Amino acid sequence: MISNMIRFPSSLFDELDEVFFGFPASVARPRRERAYPPINMGVTDNSVEVYVFLPGMKLEDIDLTIEKNLLSISGKREGEKPEGEDATIYREERFKGSFKRVITLPDDVDPEKTEAVYRNGILHISIAKRSEAQPRKITVKA
Repeated sequence: MISNMIRFPSSLFDELDEVFFGFPASVARPRRERAYPPINMGVTDNSVEVYVFLPGMKLEDIDLTIEKNLLSISGKREGEKPEGEDATIYREERFKGSFKRVITLPDDVDPEKTEAVYRNGILHISIAKRSEAQPRKITVKA
C-alpha cells in the first residue's frame, strides 16, 4: 500500500485524455493550476503516512507544524536566474515563491510521535496513531 503512495499524483481526466485522444493531457487540454506542493497521504494500522514532493528545496526552507489535528507545510522556493547581466527569461514553468498547505489529520493521531525525513526531494512524514486507536488481537478461549 505504501509503495503505491510514492507514485506521483495524476488526474483521472489526464489519464482519460491519453486513452481517448491518444496524446498527453498537456496537448488535449491546457494545464490547470494544481496545489503546491503535491501530496500523497495514506493510513496504516499504526500510523498516518504523508509524502510531500519538494524537489530542489533546501531543508532549512521547509517548516512543519501540527496543531489541533492540522498538519501545516510551508516554505519558500527561490527561482533560478540565468547567468549574465544580459540574460532574458523566455519561459518559466517551475513554481517559485512562498507556499503553504494544510492537511486535516484523523482524530486518532499522536502529534508527539511524529517523524519527518527529507530525502531525494521527498519529505516523508510519519505520524503515529494513539495506542488505544490501534487494532488489538483478542484471544478467544475455548
